[in-house]
Amino acid sequence: MSILSKKILTNSLWMMLEKIISMFGLIFVMSYVAKYVGPANFGKIALATTIFAFVQTLTWFGNQEILFKRVSKNILSGLKFLYSTQNLRKLIFTVLSVPILVWLYAYTDQLTFIFGLATALATFILVQDIYVIYNNAVLKSYINTIVNVVGLGIAFAIRWLMVFFELPAEYLAIPIVLVTLIPYVAKRYYFNIYDKAPAIKSRAYTKYYLVAGSALVLSTLSIALYVQITSLMLVKLTSTYELGLYSVASSIGMAWGFVNQSIITSVMSKIYREKNDVLAYSMFAKLNLLVLGISLCAIIGFTLLGHLIIQLLYGEAYLASVPLLVVMAIAGMFSGLGTATARLIIREEGYSYISKKMLCVALCSVPISYFCIQYFGLMGAAYSIALIELLSATLFNYFYKNGITFKVHFWFLYRSKFKNSLEF
Repeated sequence: MSILSKKILTNSLWMMLEKIISMFGLIFVMSYVAKYVGPANFGKIALATTIFAFVQTLTWFGNQEILFKRVSKNILSGLKFLYSTQNLRKLIFTVLSVPILVWLYAYTDQLTFIFGLATALATFILVQDIYVIYNNAVLKSYINTIVNVVGLGIAFAIRWLMVFFELPAEYLAIPIVLVTLIPYVAKRYYFNIYDKAPAIKSRAYTKYYLVAGSALVLSTLSIALYVQITSLMLVKLTSTYELGLYSVASSIGMAWGFVNQSIITSVMSKIYREKNDVLAYSMFAKLNLLVLGISLCAIIGFTLLGHLIIQLLYGEAYLASVPLLVVMAIAGMFSGLGTATARLIIREEGYSYISKKMLCVALCSVPISYFCIQYFGLMGAAYSIALIELLSATLFNYFYKNGITFKVHFWFLYRSKFKNSLEF
């Protein structure tokens, strides 16, 4: 059975195009910022981004994949879930963000605070954007792509005008907000005009958001922790200069992951609907091979072109980040495999296991990051994230349900046993 039907492949390609546009938009906007302010100040901006990554994770409360799964199975029920939890996300975001912004204002410089405020606004828009989840789940990702093109085009034009008139660096925060604001407004307008779905709200869904998400929020928070712990550890053990270099390497070296993410998301809409476990496991095995193939292409590409990419985008001041690119690409490969495996466990309703597993990963990430950075410095930061992603994708998943994820990873060895029986 092919996992890439025409509809799924088309949707995946639209999602990839959307991510390509978004990625290049963000890279070009931030590369100009990085050149303008230098590695040390860029590290301060990266610190603000790191902080609000936690805010975004806590605001979603572990429900992003649950929402996607609900819309994939039942559109009306999924829409009720999406609409009914909007105000709750606003409340959670506000409670978390206000103290952080006060702290940034009181204890950091003006540039850091302004970019922190811009990041906060952009993050708020993202957690309110229910339409991107809806469009992906119903295989209408082309809408997301089209409006993102419009948003990026406007943001680029404004950025060019700022550069042309040599406005202060603080004004570059404006395009960061517009890149998320314009697509959100456009998607909302399109949805209200063409989909015409009722905005039904229910308190029951608000309660379910907290109850269902509680099993996964620790997992998503743990993911945010182990992904961002390296940034925090770099600041602690080195300086914001090294964090600036690492931020460039990680954003470029793992940016291609949108390809894996797009395919995984599109294929999952089909796998979630598959009632036959053997067929579902077979599709997961094929998905893993596809992720590996895409990842190897990215690794080879960065090996050959990494120096040129950094030179063109960021300039001489950031060439010290070039050696990190291949290691970050390898980390991206393990991240893709980990994402696919997590979706397998979610299909099996293994929310509790994911939560416990990711807590273990987060706890292990602290000593791993510390020792890698302590002994290998900036390069150790890349080593640590690759090792953490490897453990998260493999070892920590293999204890679930009699090693079901291990057997899917090595499907060629266990395929015949799956066909004969699902009991091991």
